[in-house]
Amino acid sequence: MSLTMGVVPSGTELSRATLVALLSRLLGEDPDLHTRVPAGEYAELFWDGERISTQWFVYPGETGVGQLEVEVWDSFPSRPASAYRDEAARIVEVLRELAEASGGRLIVEEGDVTGASLDEVLDLISPTENGKPSAAVETGTPAGSDEDYLLRYLAAGDDRLTWLRDHAAATGSPLRLDYSRDSLVPLWNWAIGRLQPRPADAPKEKVFLANGSAFLRPEGAVFPMWYGRSLLLAPHVWSDESLALIDAVSFYAAECLRRAVPDLTWQVAHGQHRGYLHEGQPILAGRGHDVEPITSLMPLAGKVYHARNPDPAHPPTPPTAEDLRNWFDTTVAQHRSG
Repeated sequence: MSLTMGVVPSGTELSRATLVALLSRLLGEDPDLHTRVPAGEYAELFWDGERISTQWFVYPGETGVGQLEVEVWDSFPSRPASAYRDEAARIVEVLRELAEASGGRLIVEEGDVTGASLDEVLDLISPTENGKPSAAVETGTPAGSDEDYLLRYLAAGDDRLTWLRDHAAATGSPLRLDYSRDSLVPLWNWAIGRLQPRPADAPKEKVFLANGSAFLRPEGAVFPMWYGRSLLLAPHVWSDESLALIDAVSFYAAECLRRAVPDLTWQVAHGQHRGYLHEGQPILAGRGHDVEPITSLMPLAGKVYHARNPDPAHPPTPPTAEDLRNWFDTTVAQHRSG
């Protein structure tokens, strides 16, 4: 079996010094790791364990690292799965630490698993003793075209905002949702207090998409309509209420953005290259980079998650009420100049 994992930035570039220090655990003093790569090129590195073979690609950014990608092969798929899992853990630990230290996102087979525990990631990528993935539900893209789904997603917008207003009012914090920039600070300030992780020991099932990639889905949960539509859209670490909150706030923030930048319109995402992360999803597009609403909010929600589950070795940056407005300001500026 083979698979692709990596770390991509979430805002700022990845720290080159941190990446070199972490990869040195596996690659030692490999000169290609310690040599800066010219713009437009990439460093290609190799590490072989007793069971696993890997090929690493380090893509430079303007001052740091733009992306880290690693291809992993099982050199002896007929041997016991436990040996594969043990070696894979060394790779995953490096990637998780790099994502945490640099504020990046951990990606496995195009799925965002940032915030997942080591065991959860290993459960996704490890074979069972018979060489096949563990028992799971198989699924594919929901029935209907991507264009039909876009219409359904937009048609549910009023219900999302009604839920948001009613839910906030019921908690004693009525919100003014007038699509203004100023409305984003009190909204996110309230949301920070409501976002709660799902218990770590809550039962989950592994779900396979039609392309063979897998994600984790909490059992017996109530999901927004987009959950599981792609691997990026499966944030299993959040409670049911938090998923509904992410659904509503992300749609509202996208609508604020659409009003601020009239060139942006709701469209179905179609990338020019194979493997485009948002393929088939509702996006705002028309000028500058595509904006997918749910994953746009994930880095902000991630700050809340890490504040709830701090790692003493990597103190988190605390969330602030201004985070959503800052995202809005940055995104508006990018699209007005794009």
